[in-house]
Amino acid sequence: MKPADQIYLFFLEDQGILFNEPLQKLYHLNTIAAFVWCMLEDNVEEVELRNKIIETFALSIDQADLYFSQAETLFQSLGVIQGYEIEQTKVTEAAVLTLESENYGDDSFALESQYSLLNSNIRMRFSDALQHAWINSALDHLTSLGGDVTATIDIVEHASGKIMLYLDGSPKLFCGKYNELAPMAKSLVWELAVDAHDFLLDIHAGVVGNGEYCFLMPAASGSGKSTLTAALVHSGFEYFSDEVALLHEGNLWVEAVPLANCIKDTGVEIASRYYPQLADLKLHHRVDGKHVRYVSPPMDSTPPPGTSRPVGAIIFPQYLPGKVTTLKPISKIKAMVQLEQQCLIIGVYLDKGKVADYLKWIERTPCFQLITTDLDKAVELCRALSTSLEVD
Repeated sequence: MKPADQIYLFFLEDQGILFNEPLQKLYHLNTIAAFVWCMLEDNVEEVELRNKIIETFALSIDQADLYFSQAETLFQSLGVIQGYEIEQTKVTEAAVLTLESENYGDDSFALESQYSLLNSNIRMRFSDALQHAWINSALDHLTSLGGDVTATIDIVEHASGKIMLYLDGSPKLFCGKYNELAPMAKSLVWELAVDAHDFLLDIHAGVVGNGEYCFLMPAASGSGKSTLTAALVHSGFEYFSDEVALLHEGNLWVEAVPLANCIKDTGVEIASRYYPQLADLKLHHRVDGKHVRYVSPPMDSTPPPGTSRPVGAIIFPQYLPGKVTTLKPISKIKAMVQLEQQCLIIGVYLDKGKVADYLKWIERTPCFQLITTDLDKAVELCRALSTSLEVD
């Protein structure tokens, strides 16, 4: 066996991480597999390699043969050894739903607004005031009065009853009800702003700050992430986002992307402790079937546009009713796996140097699992962590 080109081994807490640059993939190796790979990089012949496995791990000949065979099969399946390389699958454009365009002119609009997020200034034009009322409930805090327009979104209700969202004159999305508009418009603004911005990774996470650094809270939908974010902001933390963590290349600092806090109907009762007006806000219907309300972050909690802070800790929240609320350190391997599960976009082509920086960042960043039942206790634990951490 010979390592294929552009395959690199890293270590995270003494665990082997293999990076396949052509495929842009990371693999976690067990101890023996990592040992075998090191021997392959040193051009150790198979007979000697098997002997080293026996000596190092105190195994029998049969056991060593079994582990060697398993490692060989693994490397072949991953395409990381010569003769078994896997070609990068060309990305083909998926079938796109063709939206039938209907003519409209500049005289179709009753009013317009401009919203700024990251480096984007997006003009939005509405064919009636009710569209604006629904969409503005999610985007009002991003309203801007200046800056060169980077994109235009037109909202047009046609005689057929279909409400179309056009991006720079081309049909992009459509719906049939006003309560479906804001989630689509918010998603489109988010997409445009992120696509036009430079970043390394886009992680699905809540993010709060304390003025010096920020906490990253990656978690899947239903984990209580948004409610925890709301509670932390209510207790004095800065609001960066309840769903977007943009990590910059190089230092992996996180930039504020202050989209409105999205509260699902199942979380209204508890979130109302922090947002008393919540029950009176518009109820929106998302394409995934969820009903949500959007709460603009308090103005005094949002850092200035362009603010980035180093990550003081990564906290993986999990709502488990009936369990004791605890905050416990976890291994860096477990943290890496959970972080990758919430990675939405890789903004650049990864190479050996970028992966090395990423793994070093995980290595030096404290990582915790937060089991949440008592939200007040969870906030207390996070505040205590915030005051105890020191950033390099």
